[in-house]
Amino acid sequence: MMYALLITPARAEQVRKAVKEYGEVVFEQAEVMDSPGIRNALQSAARVAADVLILDIDAGPGPDLVAAVQGYRIARPYTRIFLLAPGRQTGDATVARLVGLGVYDIIDGPVEADWGALVAQALTRVPATYAQAARWHVMSGLTGEEQVKEKVVIEQRPVGVVTIAVAGAAPGLGCTHTALAICAFLARQGHNVALVEDSQNPVMQDYLKIIKADDGRVSNAWRIKGFDVFPFAKTGVDKFIERDGNFIFDELLPELRAGRYEYIVRDLGVAGKKRTREAFRSNLAVLVASAARWRWGDLLRIEPLSSFSLALVAPAEREVKEIRKIPELKAYVMPHHPDPFSMPDETLAELLRPVLPQAKKKSSFWPWKRG
Repeated sequence: MMYALLITPARAEQVRKAVKEYGEVVFEQAEVMDSPGIRNALQSAARVAADVLILDIDAGPGPDLVAAVQGYRIARPYTRIFLLAPGRQTGDATVARLVGLGVYDIIDGPVEADWGALVAQALTRVPATYAQAARWHVMSGLTGEEQVKEKVVIEQRPVGVVTIAVAGAAPGLGCTHTALAICAFLARQGHNVALVEDSQNPVMQDYLKIIKADDGRVSNAWRIKGFDVFPFAKTGVDKFIERDGNFIFDELLPELRAGRYEYIVRDLGVAGKKRTREAFRSNLAVLVASAARWRWGDLLRIEPLSSFSLALVAPAEREVKEIRKIPELKAYVMPHHPDPFSMPDETLAELLRPVLPQAKKKSSFWPWKRG
């Protein structure tokens, strides 16, 4: 297991010693930070493929810590987060808001406790659920009562922002076309959506200028068909450059957080080893491919293929049947449709079913009197 640590100096040595018994520390920052500091620290941590993040609630100001964790959740939806909450009691607003972001592993105790021992005990337990963290999801009201925000957890939908990665098994199969279709579909369903272009052959900036797209919700974004687009900005020599090995997605975390998007769709271009790893950072990885037998070689180089949802472009029925014989492979038929913004909803709803809410309910507040 690989661990990232964002902790205060007071607990750094204890936590560091405990974690090294269970795995490798791949990122560490031990200090009390201001607003820009905690934001930059979590952005840096998001660029490291850690399995677990251990976060000290005293590492930064509460509201800024919450906002920074939301950005981290966008980039690393599957990383397990442990929150150290020394001296915090039920009713703490910062803890409550972090629980709302899906941080359920709360480690609490007196400030002077042995935090190494507490962390070691927590690391041996199975991941906590909302039911175990619900007592923290409480905020003091103005009337002297307390209110518990009831968060509806939708089956098969991850907590927080949902990221969808779209890659192509080979050039020219319609990766960008499919990404646009997904965004348009989600926008039609009333969701707040962003498309991030991380393709080797970026085309969106020129397209947006040609159609004279409107400004988006936040800086660096353009708006079309009810959703925001973050195009990759080409250099003066029209060459695609991933600065310092990062994708534009990593550079845009502040804007993506500010936009409060429900869904973020990444157009990753042609899948290679690096882009395949990026795809698996998402909640749903879609691979656009041809079902033609002479193109099956494109699929053989993708590993692990079974981790993708396979979007087959205008396939023949016989070829679909053959591909669906492959064990554990999830294959969906994408009919030929030249306009990505009006692709049939039924087709996209089936592909996106794992990350779509099954029912929409509003959060409600239930009053509880202090005991």
